[in-house]
Amino acid sequence: MLSLLALTVLTAAPAVAGAHSEPPPRPAVPGLAYATGGERSSPAVWVANANGGQAKRLGLGLEPLISPNGQWVATSAFGTVVGTQEQGPAIVVYSTAAGAPLNALSLATATAQPLAFSPDSRYLAVFMQSNSVTDIAKGSGLAVIDTATGAVTTIAHGQVQGASFAPDGSDRIVYGLAPSLAVNAPVNLYIAQPDGSGTQALTHDGRSLYPIWGPRYIAYDREHLRRNYAPRYDIWLRAPGSSAARRLTNVPADKLVVGLVPIAFSASGGRLLSEFEGEDTSAAWTVRVPSGRARPITFRNQSVLGAGISRDGGTLLVDLGSFEAPPSAGRVASIPFVGGRPTVLVAHGGQASWNR
Repeated sequence: MLSLLALTVLTAAPAVAGAHSEPPPRPAVPGLAYATGGERSSPAVWVANANGGQAKRLGLGLEPLISPNGQWVATSAFGTVVGTQEQGPAIVVYSTAAGAPLNALSLATATAQPLAFSPDSRYLAVFMQSNSVTDIAKGSGLAVIDTATGAVTTIAHGQVQGASFAPDGSDRIVYGLAPSLAVNAPVNLYIAQPDGSGTQALTHDGRSLYPIWGPRYIAYDREHLRRNYAPRYDIWLRAPGSSAARRLTNVPADKLVVGLVPIAFSASGGRLLSEFEGEDTSAAWTVRVPSGRARPITFRNQSVLGAGISRDGGTLLVDLGSFEAPPSAGRVASIPFVGGRPTVLVAHGGQASWNR
């Protein structure tokens, strides 16, 4: 279903989906986006070069996501409360140049979180979480914003469990979707064009979620429901056109944690960044493909949250000390994939993303 909602740009028709045959070139100057803010200050979004220098404040927001070409930074927005209802756009897409931002969706109906940009930076996948008190999943879903036209297309309704675009430049998207918020609700992976056309189910087991599309495989979690325990996640691999899948990781998870969630592939697909998640738990782990060797990234007993991986797979982007804390309580840093001493890029910030 197509919905055009309160955008600053609403004009030209979108180009034909899938027109690209190769991934676009990387930006000449890689960029870094991050958030700042404390208990007494509003969260703000910043953009800088890959080393944290030449920082520039873009505006208010949380959970920034920088586009591959470095021209956009998408953020979750917060508005003003009128009566009992929050008003304003749910997503703000800032231009890193001097252009006006795109304002999309409405906080009157849903909050929103940017999930992924397409490799050509044209499309932005957004998870909309309905703020209704009943039938929450029915009002929630996956929207795709066309940054060239400002058009918003809702391509799926339900509880979204991750989304990722194909790295081949086709603009296809894979996402996890469940019909409800229930822990035992069936969840599967689907592949579609950015306008929602050609949707096909990739899995049918009812237990597949959080996909990340790599050059050879889609990495995703397959969950195992445990009585009186949190679900257990293991990472699996599946080629987009194949019905065969194989288990990649087997990391123990106690009753309050779920295990590894894939975050990002290196360009070759040989290295994968993941996050070990659960109650009061979030920690970066690296995974080698195809061996499945997994190891945690730690530094002086501090919480190290995974945020990104460089295209060559040699370096990770991490947040230090910002878990369950305001962004400015942490530090944005890079650290070798094999572990070691981190290099601090931003002394007071968190929720980082990069396009390095």
